[in-house]
Amino acid sequence: MTSSVDVVSRLAAIVELQMEILTVVSDPERVVNLIVKRAVELTNATGAAIEVVHGEDLVYHAVSGTAEGHVGFHIPIESSLSGLSIRERKLLRCNNIDTDTRVDAEAARLLNIRSLVTAPLLQGDTALGALAAFSTDTDTFDDLDSYVLQLLAGIASSALVRARDLREHAAAESRYRMLFDRNVAGVFRSTVSGKILDCNDALVEYLGYDSRDDLLNRESWELYRGRDDRQMLLDALQSDSAVRNARVHFRKKDGTPMIGVINMSIIPVENGEAQLLGTLVEDTR
Repeated sequence: MTSSVDVVSRLAAIVELQMEILTVVSDPERVVNLIVKRAVELTNATGAAIEVVHGEDLVYHAVSGTAEGHVGFHIPIESSLSGLSIRERKLLRCNNIDTDTRVDAEAARLLNIRSLVTAPLLQGDTALGALAAFSTDTDTFDDLDSYVLQLLAGIASSALVRARDLREHAAAESRYRMLFDRNVAGVFRSTVSGKILDCNDALVEYLGYDSRDDLLNRESWELYRGRDDRQMLLDALQSDSAVRNARVHFRKKDGTPMIGVINMSIIPVENGEAQLLGTLVEDTR
């Protein structure tokens, strides 16, 4: 069964990905390559590809994992699962290519694909292509994998549109804001020195503050049991750009202790102090 920590960790990584994309938005190739790389890291896939519409075919434009070396590979829209996903405008999942007649099994075997999940990349009513994640084993993908791929497909769709029109940058920021505000985990953005720049209502609730403004008027150091607890995270970030599922002692507004599971990454900022983007969920074990 998928744990709540796993769900929060994956959503945190998607928020982090959106922030990364904002830093390379002017380079569409870096964007699509980043998305297929994260598709493998954030699901149970062994490979992933962004497939773009080219006439009656879908062509592998960006690849990762076991799809490496297959840029330019063609699959027919009419007889492939990705093509059906585009026509039906929805995510589709195949647990076993040998028993699923919707799949172009011959093409799948060429890439050693045994199961896959694919989501359409759309701009309004226009089909741009599909994002597919696949595995060399059968019965690989679960509902969380499908949900993550759907989120990534939305990000990829926007990235491809921005490549043609940078005004889509505003739409990507809107999606980031929605994920930030509606995340079940507490989400925060702060400077390394400790100034809290942004947070969502979930973080306010976890830490027992009255409002976002109430929390934003504090320094990050005040939220931890002691300065050493935050310094431990900063030290970990010196050797790695991200901290995953760290159990850390916090202190609520009324002084009540709380153990939280925190995921945090360093986000470079042009001409400014680096920022920290992270999520927090209370450890109730």
